Amino acid sequence: MKKKFLGLSFLTILSLSYATTVLAEESQGSLEQTVTTAVTSEETVDSSAAEQITAETTEQTESAEEAIPQTQMETADGTMSLPSGRSDLYPTLQLYSALPAVSVTNTNTPSKNFIDISSHNGTISVANFQKMKSYGIIGVVVKLTEATSYTNPNAQEQINNAKAAGMKVSAYHYSWFTSDAQAIAEANYFAAAAKRFGLSNSTVLVNDIEEPQILGKGNHTNNSKAFENRLKALGYGNVRHYIGLSWLTSGRINAGTIGNKNIWVAAYPYNLSTTNLYTQYGSWQWSSRLSFPGINGTFDINADYTGIFSNPVTTPTTSVQMHRLYNPNSGEHFYTQNVAEKNNLVKHGWKYEGIGWNGPTSGNPVYRLYNPNAGDHHYTLNSYEKDNLVKKGWRYEGISWYSGGSNKLHRLYNPNAKAGAHHYTLNTNEKNNLVKHGWRYEGLAWYAK
Repeated sequence: MKKKFLGLSFLTILSLSYATTVLAEESQGSLEQTVTTAVTSEETVDSSAAEQITAETTEQTESAEEAIPQTQMETADGTMSLPSGRSDLYPTLQLYSALPAVSVTNTNTPSKNFIDISSHNGTISVANFQKMKSYGIIGVVVKLTEATSYTNPNAQEQINNAKAAGMKVSAYHYSWFTSDAQAIAEANYFAAAAKRFGLSNSTVLVNDIEEPQILGKGNHTNNSKAFENRLKALGYGNVRHYIGLSWLTSGRINAGTIGNKNIWVAAYPYNLSTTNLYTQYGSWQWSSRLSFPGINGTFDINADYTGIFSNPVTTPTTSVQMHRLYNPNSGEHFYTQNVAEKNNLVKHGWKYEGIGWNGPTSGNPVYRLYNPNAGDHHYTLNSYEKDNLVKKGWRYEGISWYSGGSNKLHRLYNPNAKAGAHHYTLNTNEKNNLVKHGWRYEGLAWYAK
């Protein structure tokens, strides 16, 4: 989505369209350097948006330190490079660093599931998308829009060619909003482009919020939710949020409110390994320097933990299978409709117990939460119960599936268990047997087909 690099060696500065002050940090020192960068583009944000952004950057409502986006973080997982903001409005601004380049043939890396592209990547042929797919890249997220006037001129061709190659296509919008009203306006613009390019209502649409100039202005969490809610009101129900790690760790965006599994987090490790990090989120962008043999340029590469960006496109159905797994170490049962998540848990020692039930593809949402202290998941049809658990420290992980049909799922509670305290089953005999062994029957969990 952007090029975010450390260890700045120089900035390429071209002709004026409008000037904006950029604060850059050297990765190997604490010295801050103020650079006035001139920006130009054939497609620019509309004049009202540009005037508003320029006016906001001159306001002194935030301290200088607060307005500077982090470019790296020291984490328990090592040094991470963070998003520095790059959009199609800045095609000539280059930041150079020592971040490792990586070939798709390199096996010492995290999972490689999907890429994201913009006009920077230009024309990508069907044959090249097919070559990417042969390396296991089965999803692509295409930049559609930015602010309320810019549209990626390559978007239609990129979408068509990716679809022709059998890739799962999603789309993203580079956000500039700092209020709910602006968020709604940008969502309207994004959705209109998605419809114009022939993307169905089931397409995953992404709020790419990373622009340094809006950092600390407005309420990023509430504004992002307003953006999401407007897209849903327009018929696009699969909304996700691309967020740099520092925006989350600094509290600029509340992950609990957004829903961890609805977040696509960005953080680039300097030292690559096969370890998938930040698995509490839905997906992880771990490099912007992936290359493919025989294909020009480099690409952003991502690990998909829920399959939302990379699950194969299938014929629409009215129901989906819900997989049931068991952790012999904690005693917890886990339920998911996502095959990739199921397979990943099996690799980590969970026992697959088959199909728990068939759920509808629409209906009343069943919410998924996680207790970081007990290591336990909970599922509920009740939004009040969900909100109360969040207040008590549980993490909201989004909608897991939907309730609907004539078959009743039973809910039981084990007062002696710390993890896996709740169990859900379609089987009346299993329910009765657990009650005999001291479990408390709590009635309806939700309905299944």
